[in-house]
Amino acid sequence: MYNLKPRYNITTPPLNMKINKLSSKLIKPKTPTPQNLKNYHISFLDQHVGKMNIAVIFYYQSKPDDEIQLEESLAKTLVQFYPLAGRYIKSDLMVDCNDQGAEFVEAEARDARLMDLVAKTATHRLVPDQYFRLDEGADDPLLSIQVTRFSCGGAAIAISVSHRVFDVSSLETFISAWSSAAIDPGKVAGTLIPSFELASLLPYKDEKFGLDSNQCHGKAQEIVVRRLLFDRKALTRLGNGGNRVSGVRVACAVIAKTLICMDSKIHNKWRDFVVFQPINMRGRTTSPSPENACGNMSFGSFTRRVAADEAEKVGIEELVDLIGDGVRRSIASYAEILSPDRDGRDIIINIRNTNIKEVFKPETFVLSFTDWSKFGFYEADFGWGKPVWTSIGPQQPRGNHTILMRSKDGDGIEAWVHLNKDDMGWFEQDEDIKVFIT
Repeated sequence: MYNLKPRYNITTPPLNMKINKLSSKLIKPKTPTPQNLKNYHISFLDQHVGKMNIAVIFYYQSKPDDEIQLEESLAKTLVQFYPLAGRYIKSDLMVDCNDQGAEFVEAEARDARLMDLVAKTATHRLVPDQYFRLDEGADDPLLSIQVTRFSCGGAAIAISVSHRVFDVSSLETFISAWSSAAIDPGKVAGTLIPSFELASLLPYKDEKFGLDSNQCHGKAQEIVVRRLLFDRKALTRLGNGGNRVSGVRVACAVIAKTLICMDSKIHNKWRDFVVFQPINMRGRTTSPSPENACGNMSFGSFTRRVAADEAEKVGIEELVDLIGDGVRRSIASYAEILSPDRDGRDIIINIRNTNIKEVFKPETFVLSFTDWSKFGFYEADFGWGKPVWTSIGPQQPRGNHTILMRSKDGDGIEAWVHLNKDDMGWFEQDEDIKVFIT
């Protein structure tokens, strides 16, 4: 939410795979968007999201004979998710819901099998080219999809969306609606009705959060990605639990402990640190958010600042508690943002300006974790069965950032760790980390 985007290049392990793009088309809503819905003004939260796209990739062992069913069900789903078929107008902070359409790309990978990709991090070849462009061009689609077929009979579906209008929770809502329509073509459009009320509940307000461009951008770095797998036994052993919440925090704590130690070696001293984690506030506000609320409703949660002398002694259990306390305090702080007698935007501004002063203190080591484990991506059946694997798309690359997803068996955690290329060697050689590298 702070647009902390250094200008990076991203590096992934080599993979001998060529993607042939066979066709690209725009899928329009099955019926036109009503005139009264044509102008969708983004919310106060949307306007402060960094310029980026987010994506999820689904891997299936079977593939359809053609993509007609996918296209038809997508057209039907876009009737309800009409902003995704529009175009963002930066000058007006508005989506023109002009039904120009979502991008739909068909591709094939003749020299790779589906299972060659499972557990690889080189997923950037499977997302549409549009994913690597931003949502500011007059003709840039807000939703892009690429279906890649493999010679072995499998297929991958990459679904990417502009973070300007959707967060990951919104993307899950859309995927659930689309996959339901695809698996049951006779289903009436609109079975799952999204809400776009957040834009009116938290409307535009001119606020820069006191940041200047020099603070928002770091020096150029080359980022590499590694995937760690924490299975149920490891989570239980490390955290005396391994349930859905504590398992994620245990994985975060293990990674955080290693990164904090690594940072001390790189800088030849221990530094103060804070841990950042976005939290989804749907269902957590005193005045309930709309059902199936689409848009951005994730907020930055920061732990308390841990002083350098304490950082040297901190252990896994202390880090688990630290992260949990930070999330609980943040939820309580943001609880009244939708209350009718409060200006939610002022609450957000006050919290963020306080956090920014802490984060941008000199010599602060900031670790970032994003939890995707609660999203039901493994339920996305488009008529080919449930996915054998799901993965993240290439992320807005920044160092010291980890994304966590639920493993297919539901009991483990996959952690996608993004680090500076020079730092990854330190990280991979840590004895506590080696056992989790896939």
